[in-house]
Amino acid sequence: MSELNSLMPPLKWVGGKRKIIEIIQSAAENIDSPFTYYEPFFGGGAIFFALYNRGFLKNAHLNDVVPQVVNFYNVISNQDARNILKEEAKKIETKFNNLNTDIKKRGEQYIKLRENFNDSWEYFIAEGEKTGSESEANLAAQFLALNKLGFNGMYRVNSKGRFNIPMGSPVEKNLFDEKNLDAVGDALSKVKFTCDDYSKVKPFKGRGRKPKNNLIFLDPPYIPNSKTANFTEYSVEGFNRDSHVRLSNDLSKLIENENNNVIFTNNFNSMSIELFVDKNKKNKRLNAYKFNITKTISAKNTGRGNTEELLISTFPINNSRLNKLN
Repeated sequence: MSELNSLMPPLKWVGGKRKIIEIIQSAAENIDSPFTYYEPFFGGGAIFFALYNRGFLKNAHLNDVVPQVVNFYNVISNQDARNILKEEAKKIETKFNNLNTDIKKRGEQYIKLRENFNDSWEYFIAEGEKTGSESEANLAAQFLALNKLGFNGMYRVNSKGRFNIPMGSPVEKNLFDEKNLDAVGDALSKVKFTCDDYSKVKPFKGRGRKPKNNLIFLDPPYIPNSKTANFTEYSVEGFNRDSHVRLSNDLSKLIENENNNVIFTNNFNSMSIELFVDKNKKNKRLNAYKFNITKTISAKNTGRGNTEELLISTFPINNSRLNKLN
C-alpha cells in the first residue's frame, strides 16, 4: 500500500482538485466501501487517484470529452504503449532542457512541437486505427510534454480543434516520474475510460441498475465569477451557459434518485446558486456548502488567489473547511 500512497496525477491541470482532496475523502467515508465511482469530467483526476490510494474503490467509470486527454490516459494504462511514451517523452525532455539558455530557440522548438502534435492528431483522427498503437503513444508523449512545457498547464483548442497554448517559463522540466507513471497506469488499467459528453455516462442515462454504494463526482468547467470572464472551453464544442442549464436539470434528476450519492463542485456565485442550489432547495437530500480555496494555476495572474467555491452533496459532510448554506 506504500506505493499507492505516492500515486499522484501525472498531468498539471487548471481547475484540478488537489486542494480539496481531504474534503472529498471525508465525504467518501459516509459511503460503504469499496464503492463504484463515476467521474464524467475527469481532467487531471486528482480525486480518483486519491480515492484509489485509500482503497475506497471497487470499480470506476471515468470520462472526459477531450479525446487527446483520453488518449493519454488510455496509453499509460497499457504497459507496452506506456514504455513507448516514456522513451519519446524523455527525448523531448532532454531536447528542451538543453535549450534552457537559448530562450528564442526553445520557443521556436515549442511551436514546432505544438504544430507537429496538431498535425499528427489530425492525421490520427482521419486515419483512425490504421495509424497503430505507436502513433497513439507518441501523441500521448507530445501531449504530456505540451502540458508540462506550456503556459500554466492549460489545455485549450481553437475553433479548428488545434491546441494553441503558448510556451510556459523556460526552466528545466521533468515531464514525468517513472514510478508514479507506472502506478497511475496500473490504476487506470482496472477501470473503464470513455470519451463522450457527460450525459452519456451511466448515471445520467436513466437506464440500468447502479449499486447503492456509489459515488458520482461532478466537476464540470466552472461558471465564471465575473461578467467579463469567458466560460471555460476545453473542447471545440465548449461548455457555455446553456450547457450549465442542461447540467442543472440533469443534476436535479440525479439528486431525486435516492440510490445516487452525488458530489458537485463549481464557483460560488449568483448563477451557480440559482442553477444548482435554489432549483433543488425543496429536496431534503440537498446539502449545499461554500468553502475558501487558493488558486495557484490560472489563465491570468489576476485569476489567482483566494476565492469561494460551491460544493453540493446528497449527504451531510463533516469537514471544518465547509460552511453550510441550507
